[in-house]
Amino acid sequence: MHPKLKYHLRKHLPLTAARLLWLLSRLVKTRIVGFDQVQQLGGRVNFAHWHGDDLALLPWFGKVHAALLISLSQDGEMLAQAARHLGYHVVRGSSSRGGAGGLMAMIKASREGYMGAFAVDGPQGPRHVCKPGIVRLTRKCDVPLLPVGVAASRKYTFERSWTKSFLPLPFSRQVLFFGRPLTFGTEKDEAALARGCRAVEAALHEAQRRAEEVLREW
Repeated sequence: MHPKLKYHLRKHLPLTAARLLWLLSRLVKTRIVGFDQVQQLGGRVNFAHWHGDDLALLPWFGKVHAALLISLSQDGEMLAQAARHLGYHVVRGSSSRGGAGGLMAMIKASREGYMGAFAVDGPQGPRHVCKPGIVRLTRKCDVPLLPVGVAASRKYTFERSWTKSFLPLPFSRQVLFFGRPLTFGTEKDEAALARGCRAVEAALHEAQRRAEEVLREW
């Protein structure tokens, strides 16, 4: 690819992608269940979701004063630009480079009133297996974790991706279901972390089931 073309793609693609994603989200009829818990909890929560739900959730979480932790890679830079266009507070970091700094910045963002949104089965899978980082972060932020399930009546799934990410199609219906808040004890041993991860997985599967149930009844 010609260097100038590559430069223009990297410069303009994030904004274009953000605008298209936002436009698509406006063409999807969305029902939100359980978000009233945020106000009941004083507006200080974090959200947990599966990686595959990220494209459906990205336009929506940008409306609610949310923060995203995004990797330091070149692809991460493009995603960070798109996320800022969608209204996010972006924190850069990863598990392999700058992970500790990213964690501390997310804790700082939480204390400043931002609500973090986390794909808990990443950054490289396996799919639907929670990583312990979200349990540690939830403890340090000292805020509840709300599991989010998503169901869409019609969608396009990116089958070649390990995440199986999907886009709700225009004029479809989708349900965002916010489950009951999770908190974790003070134990820091590996067994406690594993129990926390299993609790997150169970809560997300239940939120997904409830989202699909609401969609069927809609």
